[in-house]
Amino acid sequence: MPEQNRNTGILVLDKESGPTSHDVVAQVRRIVNERRVGHCGTLDPLATGVLVLCTGRFTRMNEWLSAGEKDYLVRVELGAVSDTFDAQGVLTPIKKAGTPSLTDIEQGLRHFQGRIMQRPPAYSAIKVAGKRSYELARQNRAVPLAARPVTIRVLAVDRYEFPRLELQISCSRGTYVRTLANDLGELLGCGAYVSTLRRTRVGSMTLGMALSLAELEQAALKGELESCYVPPHKALSDLEQVELSDVQLDSFTHGKAISHPLPTNAANVCAVFNDHRDLFGIGEWHTEQELLKPLRVFRELAHAN
Repeated sequence: MPEQNRNTGILVLDKESGPTSHDVVAQVRRIVNERRVGHCGTLDPLATGVLVLCTGRFTRMNEWLSAGEKDYLVRVELGAVSDTFDAQGVLTPIKKAGTPSLTDIEQGLRHFQGRIMQRPPAYSAIKVAGKRSYELARQNRAVPLAARPVTIRVLAVDRYEFPRLELQISCSRGTYVRTLANDLGELLGCGAYVSTLRRTRVGSMTLGMALSLAELEQAALKGELESCYVPPHKALSDLEQVELSDVQLDSFTHGKAISHPLPTNAANVCAVFNDHRDLFGIGEWHTEQELLKPLRVFRELAHAN
């Protein structure tokens, strides 16, 4: 990777429980010596697992890197509720709560599978009148947040022994697992909250690709930071990928639409590469004119990883 691009790329970290996603971003800024660092999808302080970050000009790719389906392993405690819907909040036992059977739980989970409307928790980073919802909640000024559509494709029981319930979840961007646990507890009449949460996948990026912050720092100290970045063609493997010639890329990177045969079953958006798998940008198909128009261009990345 050329020197001017050494701090630009996509990182997959295995976040520890405790720090916020913003805390992790601040640490990565220091480690990679780059101000432009952003995460692609928040993980709660309690949560661990896959946290995708972009550095340098790749921060402009956030919306595509964070759009993929997420996988979680979650441990839910029944018999109590939490004001934050997880173990970091104020816990209130449900007196005389019944003990739901496995059948009760599996039937209850069916209510939350597929495309549903879900209301985000008050303790969330969503902005309300310019302030984070969790800031208002801490001041007892929380307002109900509007429900939004999410899709939960997989919702399966791993283990159950009251009060502990372990679930596997595959869901769309924007799904709050804390809300899912709380809503399940309400449906069962016994209360529930998240005690541990581990994200194992974001789109095509998995725990097998993830580094700890300590490993990232060691790589930086050894001058091996470049090896930590995930190649864009792997990180964007959920997108259609198109290879253009040098002549086409010259037009594309200067903001011009190009004529190009549409791939079979092409999606609306695609990642644009050269024959060396260097990422040049994100393109958008205009099917009626059979044109590929630049949506986001990374001109400096012509010879990058």
